[in-house]
Amino acid sequence: MNDVTGATVLETEADVLRTLAAGTYTLGQLYDICAERCDVSRAGGEEEVPGHRGDLRWRHRMRGGLQTLRRHGLADRIGQTAWAIRGTAAAPTRLLLLVAGATPAEFELRLQEAAELLAELDEPADLVLCDPPYGLGRGEGQHYADGNGYRRDHSRIAGGYVDVDPAQYAQFTRTWVRAAGGALRGGGQLAVFTGPQRAAIVQCAAEDAGLTWVSSIAAGRQFPIATQRRPSPAHWVLTIMCRGALTHPRRVFHAPQDLPAARSGRAYPLDVWPAQYNGRADRPGLYRYDNSLPVPVVLRAVRMLSDPAHLVVDPFTGGGTTAVACWRSGRRFVGGDVNPAAIRFSAARLLAEEAWPADRQPGLFPPAILEAPATAGGGVPVA
Repeated sequence: MNDVTGATVLETEADVLRTLAAGTYTLGQLYDICAERCDVSRAGGEEEVPGHRGDLRWRHRMRGGLQTLRRHGLADRIGQTAWAIRGTAAAPTRLLLLVAGATPAEFELRLQEAAELLAELDEPADLVLCDPPYGLGRGEGQHYADGNGYRRDHSRIAGGYVDVDPAQYAQFTRTWVRAAGGALRGGGQLAVFTGPQRAAIVQCAAEDAGLTWVSSIAAGRQFPIATQRRPSPAHWVLTIMCRGALTHPRRVFHAPQDLPAARSGRAYPLDVWPAQYNGRADRPGLYRYDNSLPVPVVLRAVRMLSDPAHLVVDPFTGGGTTAVACWRSGRRFVGGDVNPAAIRFSAARLLAEEAWPADRQPGLFPPAILEAPATAGGGVPVA
């Protein structure tokens, strides 16, 4: 297969499917290519049980085979950037990103429920960052419970959004937050974007799970929905919790560099992020997911709470904003969702040029991903 060139901008669902069709291999196809060109049979490589080639041992064997092809100049049949896919482009269940010429780095998407994904990670997470459903009584095709809200061209919105029953929201939150706490390494952090009406539930669930409160940041929204009988919700709340004490030596905090500094010029991070710095998520003229955050606000959170090569996990991938932020900033990533449309849209965004900064070319990891993994003291402990 060739590199993706025909669908560099995602405007419709057809573009999503065309991009994935040109930029994916089934695990069986990749295995056959490797088997043709090099030996991947040692140490139990070929006797993996059919249908289970996505496990940790097989993935390591596959990456080793691809590296062998590259060293010998035989990787001509592998696209510059491609997904190894389990399932089909229309209904993917698990995807592993492959980048020609780059040091192997985990970048994975799974069709999986949040608590299950968090319980099955291959290694502890450095950061779990997500924007879970808000449980506002929405259904398929309803953008707000009252039928009003933003005026959108629904033909340009990926379907299949799965909300949570408002009556079950507290238990739903306790379940996945407990799993997130267990998935974090010592000093690792949980960062959750919610509307202001759900932030208290998330914080209480995290404290019940043994996590320590770090901060609650009000991140302004550029286009809040007009309301008549109460103030319009004009910000998201980013609730940040830590596994361990605030003074844990591995807890990461980097003051955002894209926000106003003190008069002295030194960083002066506040728990209010003005709306003009947080970007927009409406993607005019482009295909979009039903409910997504702007890239700038998520990218800031990723850089603030993790180091290059750290593992960031988003168990509610949605439109793939966290995946794009990790791609641009050189973090490793595992994401999951229960909506197949979310998985294929997220995967297509990472193959399309729109996911890349203007000064970089598709097909190459950000330079930061090639740096040595962060040391145990990579962050800045603060009280």
